Amino acid sequence: MTVEYKDSEYKESKAEILRRQSIERFLKYDQEKMIALFNLPCDEETISIDFLGKTYTIYRKSGELMQGERFADLDEMASIYEFLTTATHQPNETNDWRSIAALCTNTTDTSLGRYVEYLRPFEGKLTLMQEACSRLGGIPADKGDVSSLIPVFHGITVWFQYWEADDEFPASVQFLWDASIVDFFRWSILWNIMTCITKRMKEEADLA
Repeated sequence: MTVEYKDSEYKESKAEILRRQSIERFLKYDQEKMIALFNLPCDEETISIDFLGKTYTIYRKSGELMQGERFADLDEMASIYEFLTTATHQPNETNDWRSIAALCTNTTDTSLGRYVEYLRPFEGKLTLMQEACSRLGGIPADKGDVSSLIPVFHGITVWFQYWEADDEFPASVQFLWDASIVDFFRWSILWNIMTCITKRMKEEADLA
């Protein structure tokens, strides 16, 4: 029996819509093609992929995505499925680093202030922040009070830079991407990845 809902009783949330669209996008794609392109571990039921230093499991028939025993959140799903369904070749970074403002040329909303707020629990704890970056597989780099080259997927890196507040300037953060990133992600998905990074940093530092 089909159950019909009135708008006042049920309305699919924006998050539910985006999650459903991500799954539908994945299920329409040639799974064998993505497996071969990135040599992904797989069997008849699952595909595995590493993202920010952790292994995620994709259930091939349902499109559900899990990290360990938990379902992946929307940011993780959007990031992983965008990569798998967009890539046509292996990443080949050029070391031409671009800011998010330079990449998001069709929007004026390029403020990173939200990520400064996400990282506020690290105030006065720069060593803890650097250690959290290392647990994500990051390699210390220059520029910033904390600076790290963090692997996102195999062959794709983000350059994370953080400056702590002082008497003259507020805290600030920067995420730099290789210019070749446009071959793999729409600019909007980069925001999802950056959100994943800040969440993971807090989790690794037990500040979530």
